[in-house]
Amino acid sequence: MAFRLKNGVFAVRCRHPRCPFNTQIKIETNIMGATEKDVELEATKIARDMATTKHDAVYGTNHYLENPVIRKAAGNYEPFGSIS
Repeated sequence: MAFRLKNGVFAVRCRHPRCPFNTQIKIETNIMGATEKDVELEATKIARDMATTKHDAVYGTNHYLENPVIRKAAGNYEPFGSIS
Protein backbone atom coordinates (compact mmCIF):
# COMPACT_ATOMS: atom_id res chain seq x y z
CA MET A 1 0.00 0.00 0.00
CA ALA A 2 1.25 3.48 -0.83
CA PHE A 3 0.84 6.71 1.11
CA ARG A 4 0.53 10.39 0.27
CA LEU A 5 0.74 13.62 2.24
CA LYS A 6 -2.44 15.60 2.70
CA ASN A 7 -2.53 19.21 4.01
CA GLY A 8 1.12 19.15 5.04
CA VAL A 9 2.50 22.10 7.04
CA PHE A 10 6.07 22.07 8.32
CA ALA A 11 7.58 24.46 10.87
CA VAL A 12 11.17 25.51 10.10
CA ARG A 13 13.48 27.40 12.46
CA CYS A 14 17.08 28.54 11.95
CA ARG A 15 19.55 27.58 14.69
CA HIS A 16 21.92 30.46 14.08
CA PRO A 17 22.33 32.46 17.33
CA ARG A 18 19.84 35.31 17.61
CA CYS A 19 18.22 34.54 14.24
CA PRO A 20 14.47 35.24 14.45
CA PHE A 21 13.61 33.06 11.42
CA ASN A 22 10.75 30.74 12.35
CA THR A 23 8.21 30.04 9.63
CA GLN A 24 5.61 27.55 8.53
CA ILE A 25 5.86 26.06 5.06
CA LYS A 26 2.76 24.63 3.44
CA ILE A 27 3.45 21.69 1.14
CA GLU A 28 0.93 21.64 -1.68
CA THR A 29 2.90 19.27 -3.89
CA ASN A 30 1.43 15.81 -4.31
CA ILE A 31 4.02 13.64 -2.55
CA MET A 32 3.64 9.87 -2.63
CA GLY A 33 5.76 7.04 -1.30
CA ALA A 34 5.76 3.37 -0.40
CA THR A 35 5.81 4.13 3.34
CA GLU A 36 4.90 7.06 5.57
CA LYS A 37 8.61 7.56 6.31
CA ASP A 38 9.38 7.91 2.57
CA VAL A 39 6.72 10.60 2.24
CA GLU A 40 7.94 12.42 5.35
CA LEU A 41 11.57 12.44 4.17
CA GLU A 42 10.63 13.88 0.78
CA ALA A 43 8.32 16.50 2.36
CA THR A 44 11.11 17.49 4.76
CA LYS A 45 13.50 18.02 1.83
CA ILE A 46 10.96 20.20 0.04
CA ALA A 47 10.26 22.21 3.22
CA ARG A 48 14.02 22.73 3.74
CA ASP A 49 14.47 23.95 0.17
CA MET A 50 11.53 26.35 0.40
CA ALA A 51 12.70 27.65 3.80
CA THR A 52 16.25 28.17 2.50
CA THR A 53 14.92 30.35 -0.31
CA LYS A 54 12.72 32.33 2.09
CA HIS A 55 15.49 32.69 4.69
CA ASP A 56 18.13 33.78 2.19
CA ALA A 57 15.82 36.43 0.77
CA VAL A 58 15.74 38.16 4.17
CA TYR A 59 18.89 37.10 6.06
CA GLY A 60 21.15 35.89 3.25
CA THR A 61 23.62 38.75 3.59
CA ASN A 62 24.14 37.98 7.29
CA HIS A 63 24.17 34.16 7.37
CA TYR A 64 22.76 31.10 5.68
CA LEU A 65 20.02 28.84 7.05
CA GLU A 66 22.05 26.99 9.63
CA ASN A 67 21.16 23.44 10.67
CA PRO A 68 17.39 24.07 10.54
CA VAL A 69 14.88 22.47 12.88
CA ILE A 70 12.12 21.00 10.73
CA ARG A 71 9.01 19.40 12.20
CA LYS A 72 5.58 18.54 10.89
CA ALA A 73 3.05 21.00 12.32
CA ALA A 74 -0.05 19.71 10.51
CA GLY A 75 -1.15 17.20 7.93
CA ASN A 76 -1.54 13.46 7.71
CA TYR A 77 -0.43 10.54 5.59
CA GLU A 78 -3.31 8.78 3.93
CA PRO A 79 -3.11 5.40 2.25
CA PHE A 80 -4.22 5.05 -1.34
CA GLY A 81 -4.23 2.36 -3.96
CA SER A 82 -5.60 -1.14 -3.90
CA ILE A 83 -4.94 -3.79 -1.32
CA SER A 84 -4.07 -7.13 -2.86
